[in-house]
Amino acid sequence: MYWIETEMEQLAAWEARIELEGKYLEALETLSQDSDKHALILEKWLNIANIELPGSAPRGIPHRVFDFNRTNVYEMFGEIRKYEVLVRDTYHGITEAEPSVLEEVFPDEENRKEFIKDMKHLVAEEEKHKKICDEQIGGFTRVL
Repeated sequence: MYWIETEMEQLAAWEARIELEGKYLEALETLSQDSDKHALILEKWLNIANIELPGSAPRGIPHRVFDFNRTNVYEMFGEIRKYEVLVRDTYHGITEAEPSVLEEVFPDEENRKEFIKDMKHLVAEEEKHKKICDEQIGGFTRVL
């Protein structure tokens, strides 16, 4: 998720900035700034767990080039929304991880509690991001 927060979402945001303006740009800025904050939270936990920060896409996540040239607002936010849902669901899955897995990664109980608290916060943030995208898409999702 660190890689998606730092690379994929940011790449999509920069590509979309080229095409957007006004209220759409404000929504995009919120998504981008929050993703930066999320990456810092993840970086903290990767460091605590002594896990090296990923420098490339993890196995199973394809390298993605976003090209929003000649796409409309609805298509842009629809594409970004997909990744917001992916990371939200992944953070949620982490909150439901087997306790033994978390104990192995974070032997200190206080760290585990704080980690789960941070993951729940990220779930709520990503749900907020999904709603921001939904607002920009408007009725377009019903047509699809």
